[in-house]
Amino acid sequence: MPETPKLSLAIAPWSKEHDASQFTSDLASIKKYIQEQAHRDVSSYTSSIFVLTEPASMVIRGYYSLSSLSIIFAELPEKVQKKLPRYRETSAILLGRLGVDKDYSRRLQEESGAKPRLGELLLADAQIRCLKNSKDVGSALLVIDAEMPTPEEHLYGALDPLPFYARYGFVPLTANPRRVIKSMRAIAAEFKTA
Repeated sequence: MPETPKLSLAIAPWSKEHDASQFTSDLASIKKYIQEQAHRDVSSYTSSIFVLTEPASMVIRGYYSLSSLSIIFAELPEKVQKKLPRYRETSAILLGRLGVDKDYSRRLQEESGAKPRLGELLLADAQIRCLKNSKDVGSALLVIDAEMPTPEEHLYGALDPLPFYARYGFVPLTANPRRVIKSMRAIAAEFKTA
């Protein structure tokens, strides 16, 4: 099996100079968000968006968005509850969207013979960024809403993202199994930081 290619990429905060016009995705909502909604969310301070680009390029090849959230304590899995203070709500960061430019990823795979793993790169960066931010503004959890592709999107190759997040240690909330969480404690252990 070929190794994951070594790529020179950068992840930085979104700016209006970034170009999302070439961005493709099997999920219409992922494409629409970066092309039509991102600028409004950033300018209104609703979300922070981080984009993946090649050096010296402003073309967006992947992205994720982060915003604040609180989770009702009783909705957390018992295993998670045991490791948190018993406040009515628990602080969290929502990774609201994570998307990779499908055509760009396919091109990299064709050139190298190996999957570029851009989604994993973005997820790792998001976890590290959230962990660092949680030291300034306490956040006990990272939360992701794993959007189910429509039947039509499935026909065109879209995959359910839930198994992807489960593979990286995210567990479903009791009340909503499509909302997955990971504690900052688990992220710190995974990335060996305090």
